Amino acid sequence: VRKRAIMLGLKTYEAYLDKVLADADERQVFIDLITTNETYFFRTPRIWSYLETEFLPEWFSRHPRKVFSAWSAAASSGEEAHSMGIICQDFRSKNPTFFFQILGTDISQEMVGLCQQGIYSHKSIDAFRNSRTAYFHRFMQHVDRERFQVIPEIKSRLRFQRHNLFEKFSNKEQFNLILLRNVLIYFSQSDQERVLDNIHSRLTDDGVLIIGESESLINIKTDFKLVSSLVYVKKPRDAAKKIAG
Repeated sequence: VRKRAIMLGLKTYEAYLDKVLADADERQVFIDLITTNETYFFRTPRIWSYLETEFLPEWFSRHPRKVFSAWSAAASSGEEAHSMGIICQDFRSKNPTFFFQILGTDISQEMVGLCQQGIYSHKSIDAFRNSRTAYFHRFMQHVDRERFQVIPEIKSRLRFQRHNLFEKFSNKEQFNLILLRNVLIYFSQSDQERVLDNIHSRLTDDGVLIIGESESLINIKTDFKLVSSLVYVKKPRDAAKKIAG
């Protein structure tokens, strides 16, 4: 922020804050500057193992004719959403009637642009290439010597857009899986509850919410129930109200 203020010829943080509040374009620059964007493919391996071996097979057995929908709600530069696309494409190769769509959102427009581009190299794919070599060769293709992107069959089922987690979507889209990982830790408890309330309304009744490995909902007022490490399901709102009453 200091470098940005100097570049604009502003001498104090207060002057820069005034500009941020008055200028929507500068507000987006500010958001891009201060957001944290640490991510990589298949982060937290046990989560991906759970999705592959338990969640997707069980969901498909219950909904053989429905399109599976997932939301990476703090997408950063897109590795998580692309990892989910790879998992789904592999599952589809064994179950041809399985169809999927994945939405990735982030508050940073700069990150959304990187997601849409979907080109990765070096650190973001090194662990992926070494730990899931077969997946890497099946589902990633060269852009040039050092850069890669997912195959078109996956890319066509991914979409990305800017979204603030404190706001509600304007449409009524529902998701069978929501990945909200490593973002709640940056919020106050009241803000966590506000975000989780928005998330709750977007998850199908038998859907699953997955949070980050350094996060917990134990001391937060929420309508989610823990079913296994980092994995939550919805509590029916009506049931919650009866208990409260």
